Amino acid sequence: LKLQSPLEDYLKKLPKVRLVRLGQRRGLMLARMEGAWRAQAEVVVFLDSHIEASPGWLEPLLARIKQDRRHVVVPNILGIDFDNLAFEG
Repeated sequence: LKLQSPLEDYLKKLPKVRLVRLGQRRGLMLARMEGAWRAQAEVVVFLDSHIEASPGWLEPLLARIKQDRRHVVVPNILGIDFDNLAFEG
C-alpha cells in the first residue's frame, strides 16, 4: 500500500505512539484488544477514523479515570450540521 511507508515515517516522530500491524485480518475488536494488551501506558484511548478531537477533549476523560481507574469513559459525541458543518449538541 502507498500509505504504509509515509505513515510509518510519520509515527516514528511521535514518542508516545506505536504502530502495530497484525499478521492477518482479525477484525476491529480483536485489533483493539491486541493494542490494549500491548499498551504500556496507564490509560489507553481508541479513536475511530471518523472522530475529530477538539481542544480539551481528553482532560475530562482523564479526570474521570483518575477518580476511579476502573471507569470506562466515553466522550460526548457531537453531530455536525450537514448544511454548515457546525457542531450540534
